[in-house]
Amino acid sequence: MRIESIAVYTADLPYAGKAYAFAGGRSHQTFLSTVVVLTTDTGLMGYGEVCPCGPNYMPAFAEGLPSCLSVLASAVLGEDPCHITRIHELMEQALNGQAVAKAAIDIACWDLLGKSAGMPVYVLLGGLLNPSMPLHRIVPLAEPAEMEESLGRYRAEGFRHIQIKLGHSVEEDIELMLTLGRKKQPDEIWVGDINCGWRRDQALRFSRAVEGLDLYLEQPCRSYEECLSIRRRARHPLKLDESLNSLADVRRAIQDDAMDAMALKVSKFGGLTPSRVIRDLCVDAGIALTIEDAWGSGIATAAFAHLAASTPARTLLNTTDLHNYNTVQLADGAPEVSSGRMTLSDRPGLGVTPDFKALTLHDVYE
Repeated sequence: MRIESIAVYTADLPYAGKAYAFAGGRSHQTFLSTVVVLTTDTGLMGYGEVCPCGPNYMPAFAEGLPSCLSVLASAVLGEDPCHITRIHELMEQALNGQAVAKAAIDIACWDLLGKSAGMPVYVLLGGLLNPSMPLHRIVPLAEPAEMEESLGRYRAEGFRHIQIKLGHSVEEDIELMLTLGRKKQPDEIWVGDINCGWRRDQALRFSRAVEGLDLYLEQPCRSYEECLSIRRRARHPLKLDESLNSLADVRRAIQDDAMDAMALKVSKFGGLTPSRVIRDLCVDAGIALTIEDAWGSGIATAAFAHLAASTPARTLLNTTDLHNYNTVQLADGAPEVSSGRMTLSDRPGLGVTPDFKALTLHDVYE
């Protein structure tokens, strides 16, 4: 089997809420998603999707992805997509960095590998270990009353894992968390996510002020070194996200005992191939994982959901249903969600098919 053509599509994903806001004054209403379609000489088609969470969250720029993909396409056309490690080697030789663009092709290759084998991707990633996966829901940064209303709504919908965006003044965030915490249920898992917004002293003040509240503190400071300092002094378990951008970063964090949990965003690390290695490293080290991505619709959700489904339950903290954060859908067959949990079909590959009517063709490479 050989890759005969690569088509690149884009589409806007409007956020279903009022505004997706987080620390640093960052707020977005629409996200630009990129969908890649690999067509092979056998007629099989593989699909991948990546979608940065705006231009100021992670080292990726949505508008630049098609340009990156034009370089990568010339490197992998004619190759067997089932030889995924070789595909990665070719992409690394063709383009330095740009992991998110590489992830789009990598995910499409895994979709083709599953289809050619007649198996769901989760079988190839280790087998179905979580037929039903716990989901977290994000409470975006807003006025306290609005955040409290969102929390109540998600709880009523059956979500037991809640990620609360922080980013007011430290005093206001302390008051907010103590107020919300009065209604926290024993079976709920909470994360306070500041998205790099605090200095060390502010992170410590917050942790000490809400010491009696059971929650994870996620990425309190911008740099890895600052977060490592907080990890050694805070009163809460620490979860890392933005300061981890490579396998080497994750190895270092495990060696330094810098985290209790991490957010494994599949596109940030270059796709399912490197993310599987990171997943297995964290499983061995006893690091809890939120397996997810920055943003996306049904194809992106399916990709990380297959990795989450094949992760030992003792390590999987939760995953998320990004496709339900948008007012439009870009694919049919996305994972099913009910009562705060997500399940996958047993269809071969990722189990999803793009809705081409919702996509705009950008380029085709042959």
